[in-house]
Formats: sequence, structure tokens, C-alpha cells
Amino acid sequence: MKTSTLFSLASFTFALFGKSVLAQTTENVADEIVSKASTDHIDLSVLDFLQNALEEIAETYESAPVTRRNIGRFEARQSTSTIIDVHTHVVPSWYQSLVPTTGGNPTPTWDINSYLSFMASQGIARSIFSFSAPGANVYQGNQPATIALARLINEQAAAYCFANPGKLNFYAVVPLPYTQAAIIEAKYALDHLGAVGIILTSNFEGVYLGNSQFKPFFDAINQRGGRQILYIHPSAPYVKVNNKLIEANPTPYPTGNIEFFFETARTLMDLTLTQTIHQFTNIHYVIPHVGGAFPATIDRILKSAPQIYDSSLSIYSTRFWWDSAGPTYFHQVSGLLGFGIPKSQLLFGTDFPYAPSFTQAGSLAAVQNTPLLTASEKTAVFTTNAKNLFDSKIRCKY
Repeated sequence: MKTSTLFSLASFTFALFGKSVLAQTTENVADEIVSKASTDHIDLSVLDFLQNALEEIAETYESAPVTRRNIGRFEARQSTSTIIDVHTHVVPSWYQSLVPTTGGNPTPTWDINSYLSFMASQGIARSIFSFSAPGANVYQGNQPATIALARLINEQAAAYCFANPGKLNFYAVVPLPYTQAAIIEAKYALDHLGAVGIILTSNFEGVYLGNSQFKPFFDAINQRGGRQILYIHPSAPYVKVNNKLIEANPTPYPTGNIEFFFETARTLMDLTLTQTIHQFTNIHYVIPHVGGAFPATIDRILKSAPQIYDSSLSIYSTRFWWDSAGPTYFHQVSGLLGFGIPKSQLLFGTDFPYAPSFTQAGSLAAVQNTPLLTASEKTAVFTTNAKNLFDSKIRCKY
């Protein structure tokens, strides 16, 4: 790699471990991002906040040496940390301004140093993060803006990982429902930015994941071979009225509080009954909140399709991985385990910062103290299972 292109974001993953990085100016970083996007026929200039976002991405790269020294102090203070958090989020200031509310609640304020401090306080050695819903789907119906925002989000995510290689990995967003653009973005993020998987929201502009228009995307991911990881995150439900998408929350309560759980059930039902999960066998799925409302619906759904009952339960037990995010280990997880899901498929997640700090101690303690798991099974939930899922995609140094 030539010195003049050392900061190429398309090659950053090869410089993550053990290689020095030359300091670059904000202009260099911005030019590189815009150039790479242009190569893929993405016009970032359609985003009116582009300059602010590019500056924040550049600052993230430029802070890398300082951040790495901070990581060293955190690791010294938390030398026994082993927890892997597979469900957590980043919220750069430009994204918070773009999405001031999420699921009916204020989008939380966030910064990288507070994030690292949170990880240290919880004994978290590694976080695998994403941008939460709506991700790239802020501009519903606007294809150029959706595609551009997906690229910008992934560049920002890659910058956080570049600056914190011992702590962070990310799931990339894709600009569905625009399937061909999503395939291009997935390839770029996985092959060049170092994403360990793809985050899909439960629906894209009201279309659920089992819809036939998304089959080429699943096929493209599946054809990559090996183990491919899709993280299924709930989003707001929508219905179309007079050709306009309307958020479909029938209650006075915030969408994120209740409807997100039902959204998980809706999209997993769709993926199952369309046999999407059966057809693409290289794909593994990370399911948040130990399945949300889905476990309560499995028998009702699958008893009406007895020909796929056993095969579906087998997939839920092998290629589905269920994270703990939220207060799910007080009672909720029992519904999932009632189907015989192996405890080897359970993962730990915090949903930080959308699940606020004051809830975290209780949720962590619930997993630590649950009578449903043995001591070795708890270790697996916190660490081993995630290492088994992601394998060489993450680099854990415990």
C-alpha cells in the first residue's frame, strides 16, 4: 500500500493490527471517502449534513493514538474483563441530529470516551456495535439519500473500529429496500471496511425480510460462503396509506418500548414461513432481546405449517443466536428455553446507550444470578458463545 494512500478507508482493515498509521488531515479523509463512494456511483453530496459528518469521521481517525492510550488504561484497570457485548450502538453527534427520536424516545447523547468507560465499568472486553434503527432509512422513498447515508454510516463505524481495534467491531448497514445497492454496500463493508456482519432492520419501508424482493440480497450474502452473520434489529412498523408510509403504533406508548418486540416476531415469522432461513444455509442470525415476542408465537405460527416445524426449530437451535439485551433474564428467557434452544446459542447484549445506564446493573446481574444457567453456561453466554459465533471475525486477546 502506497504511503499516499495509506489512509484509504477501503484498506484500513489491513492496518488495524501492528501497523503504524500516518496522520492525515480532515481534507484527506473527506476526499478519500467521497472518492470511494463515487467509485460505487454513490453521490454523498445529496446529504446536506455531509461536511459535519466527514469532519467527525476524520476526527475519529485523527484521535486514534490518544484513544489507544486510553484503551490501555481501561484494560489495566479491568484486566479480568472477558465479556463480549454483541448488541450495542454508537450515536455520533451528526446522527443524533439527523434522528432526534428513536422508537418514540429521545435518541441518547453519546461519545466514544463515555462508551469506553461504560464498557470498562461493566467488564466488557469487546463490543460489536451498530447504528440503531432507522439506520440508513431516514429518508424513506428517497433512494439516492438512503444509499448515501448507508455509506456514510459505515465509514463512521469503520473509523471507530480503526481507532479502537482492541475493543470494537461493527455490523454494517445496507440501503434496503434497494436490493442491488444493498449488495454493493454489503460487499464494500465486509471486504474493505472490516464489518463482521450486516444489521437488517425488521422491515424496510414497510416490507418485511422474507419478501421476495429481498431474495437476491440473501442469495448474494449466502454465496459468499463460510459463516455470514445477519443481525436482525427491530424498527418501527409501517402501513401504507394513500401511497404514504405511516408509523403503525396503535398505542399511546413509545414504539420502541413495546412494538419493537412485536416487530421481531413479525419479521422472524416472515423469514420462517417464506423459508428464507431454510434456503440460505450459510447465514447465521443474531436475534436481540432473546427473540422479543417471537417465542410466544412459535407454536401458533409453525403448527399451521407442520411441514417446516421440525426444520425451523432446528435452525433456531443452530443458526439463530439470541442476545440478552434488556431485562430479559428475569423471566422472559424461559419462554425461549422452553423450546429446547441450546444454551450454547445464547449471547450477551446491553443495548447501550438506548437502554440507559441505570438499567444496566440489573440486567447484568439477572444474567449473572439466573438459576437457569450453570456457572460454565454463564461464562459461555458472556464470552464463549460469541467467540464461537464470530470466530476469526473478531480478535479477542484475553
